[in-house]
Amino acid sequence: MAAGASPPAGGRRGGTGELTLTIGVPGGDTGAAVRTTDCCVWCIDPRDAPDWCEELLSEPERARAESFHNVVARRRFTSATALVKVAVAGWAGCDPFDVRLRRECPDCGRLHGRPEVVGGTPNVSLSHSGDRVAVALYEHGPVGVDVEQVNPDVDMDSMLGFVFGEAERRVFDAIEDPSARLQAFYHCWTRKESVLKATGDGLRTPMSNVTVGASHGQVRLTGFTDRPELVETAQMVDLRPEPGYVGAVTVLSARPVRVWELDGADAFATAAELVRDRTRIAVR
Repeated sequence: MAAGASPPAGGRRGGTGELTLTIGVPGGDTGAAVRTTDCCVWCIDPRDAPDWCEELLSEPERARAESFHNVVARRRFTSATALVKVAVAGWAGCDPFDVRLRRECPDCGRLHGRPEVVGGTPNVSLSHSGDRVAVALYEHGPVGVDVEQVNPDVDMDSMLGFVFGEAERRVFDAIEDPSARLQAFYHCWTRKESVLKATGDGLRTPMSNVTVGASHGQVRLTGFTDRPELVETAQMVDLRPEPGYVGAVTVLSARPVRVWELDGADAFATAAELVRDRTRIAVR
């Protein structure tokens, strides 16, 4: 991530609040510091996560990690879970070992549901795709984050009915440049999935029920079937995970919100310092 870069001019409005994306290290060129009232998004390549991540997992979480036969999927799950815990610990000023997550799926009860911090706050969301993991944290309302690796060979045509409403489909069909069309598809997808993660619906609700801008500059929720009140409270901004990836975060809050996009490696480094004198893990 670019350290200390200035936020985009004017921010991006959604609902009644002002959502401003700030990239980089607090106290850098922006002269700002992260507050507990801000929304923070950490991104990391799971391969860069420290070896001791698995030590932060509970027994059920370790069992789920072991259930992944693919080592890449296991690494993603482990690093994402650990990153949630060190992020919450940094926010709360507590030991990451004391952070407990609840993941029961509301449909089947298995541990693959939306993560919630035991105790209620802060609200968290996580996403992983390819070699990127993203974790979002916000105190004053639900938050949803989505990151997707851009696949130039994706079969967009087979998913258009699920992703786009009729008006959005007309806008999308008018895009002729293949590269712009691909970017518009992924921007729409990540914006919509971030909304559905924030509401807790997930992909059980068709994305076509959610209306957002398909262009790069129009970043806001403009409609939600049977839930028009969300248009007034949903605030959305695009993320910049890494080249080849697209992301978005949505918070459901009428408060003005400042969003920080931060390096997950820094969160792990801070956690390592916090537990340096503890004997439960060997911090190198």
